[in-house]
Amino acid sequence: MARIPPQTRQEILDKTDYLSIYQEHVRLQRKGASYWGLCPFHSEKTPSFSVSADTGLFYCFGCHKGGSVIQFLMDIDKLSYTEAMEELAQRAGVTVHFEESEKAGEAERERQALLELYDRLSRTFHWFLMQHPSGHRALEILQKRGIPDDLIERFSLGYAPASRSWLFSFLKAKGYSDNFLKRSGLFSRNDVAWPLFADRIMFPISDAKGRIIAFGGRAMDQDGPKYINSPETALFRKQDTLFAFAQALESIKKTDEAIVCEGYMDVLSFHAAGLTNAVAPLGTAFTSHQAMALRRKASKVVLCFDTDEAGLRAAERACSIATAVGLETSVLLLEGGKDASEILERQGAGELTRMAKNTINSGLFLLTRASQLFDISTMEGKAKAVAFLFPFLDAMDSDVRRQEYMKEIARTLGVSAHAVEMDYAKAKASGSYRQRDSANPSVPMGGSGSARTADLVFIAAVILSNNPFLPSVLQLDSEDIEDARAKDLIAALKEAEKEGIRDIEGILSFCPDDAAVRFVHEIDASGELSEGLEKIIEDGLARKRKKALEKERSRLVASLQAKCADEDRMQEKSILEKIMRIDEELKKTGGDLDE
Repeated sequence: MARIPPQTRQEILDKTDYLSIYQEHVRLQRKGASYWGLCPFHSEKTPSFSVSADTGLFYCFGCHKGGSVIQFLMDIDKLSYTEAMEELAQRAGVTVHFEESEKAGEAERERQALLELYDRLSRTFHWFLMQHPSGHRALEILQKRGIPDDLIERFSLGYAPASRSWLFSFLKAKGYSDNFLKRSGLFSRNDVAWPLFADRIMFPISDAKGRIIAFGGRAMDQDGPKYINSPETALFRKQDTLFAFAQALESIKKTDEAIVCEGYMDVLSFHAAGLTNAVAPLGTAFTSHQAMALRRKASKVVLCFDTDEAGLRAAERACSIATAVGLETSVLLLEGGKDASEILERQGAGELTRMAKNTINSGLFLLTRASQLFDISTMEGKAKAVAFLFPFLDAMDSDVRRQEYMKEIARTLGVSAHAVEMDYAKAKASGSYRQRDSANPSVPMGGSGSARTADLVFIAAVILSNNPFLPSVLQLDSEDIEDARAKDLIAALKEAEKEGIRDIEGILSFCPDDAAVRFVHEIDASGELSEGLEKIIEDGLARKRKKALEKERSRLVASLQAKCADEDRMQEKSILEKIMRIDEELKKTGGDLDE
């Protein structure tokens, strides 16, 4: 796979007049260490889009979009990474010579092999469903649920045979190696011959281009989990993927709206009823990555989850996620607590189509939920209900909408709009409110979503600086870092160093934690570190050195106590000397000398 060499990338960035590129799309004014303007990615009246004069990174404090001038071009002009780099190279007068990376080439060959395998297997599963006697029962189940044959064909639905030995034998006969099959996502991690999918209705999962990248399997009996999804592979990341996105894409663009429902059968039921803009997450909560994928194709989304408590909580969270990326969000609560599949099976496509029109906007849905969850006849209940709505208020990108929604909250709960506004402002300033049932309840909502720690600020400072301390930082072990997001950042720093990549956005591209990346963008845009980067890094390294010394001292003291019992005087003396040297160094750092 061809790539742009790191040195060429750096030459392009060094010769790029990044400010002129931003100013082609945004009217910027200098204020302090940054340039400010109205964000081109969302509607606003007060400038919240900033460009750092020092690093050239952009960040919007309203919609939290940020990155380098490369990312800006990719987002604003809908370019691929290579296209954006070629555009910058042309402007800078740099000739781009691509190189073949051995590592990248191997990864691309693995991707192509997986795509070929999944395509072949999808057609085989489909044949079992439609042609082989073993698939008759699975086909009857689908037809009974109201899924017509043309939809079965369109989604390439299939059946995985019940035999646990079939799949491994079949693929080995096709020439696939054990090592490759271990990485294929089709077999148990503990036993390469044990298939994940057996005696299940199979749902191929495709990417936006319609290429099959994973599978979902539904059990026909209640023996074991009802649904199993492929694990993540070189092709497949659950948080980025929506089931039926490729099949729904044309309809989503045509209607400017997507329906997000809970599972495979609900999606197929909506499609069977003619609502072909339906998609679903893959066994996980709706994510910001999935929301952004929809936002690029439509401006509206309808959330249709189960009406049990788990489904309602999922809808609460999804309302804030969809609103935060700029989607106009509404909620569909199907009558009688039924799901789309049950309605299609028992009442037909017409009834499902009729019910699908009865949506309510997300603000009203959440207000109703707040009234149900808390006793709003009491002062304490009103306060809890208001706090429950803070994540949704925070997700709004318009101050006008936020103010109007605060008035609606006040009217519904019988409190003053000023009181709602004051409580929200206090909670936002302290970072004390959190999304209900969050996957990580220890992380405050709002802004970058990242609570500040000394480790996080320290590693962010390293990434934002061009300093002589980098070799010392790269020697740090991940155990030396306590904050999980800082661990991801330092891992990205080390990976980028191996690849010879030194620019900030290049380093951040190796970090899997979006919250950590946003934190770096946000703290850079704030200008908070512009005057004290070296001091922060020096203090951080000193803090890590002190901790390492204290850890080594504790180990030596424990070893000394053990040696006393052995009466090994020479070793005892050696350990005592080491402890004394550590004590001297700790005195210089202000370290503790507790026994």
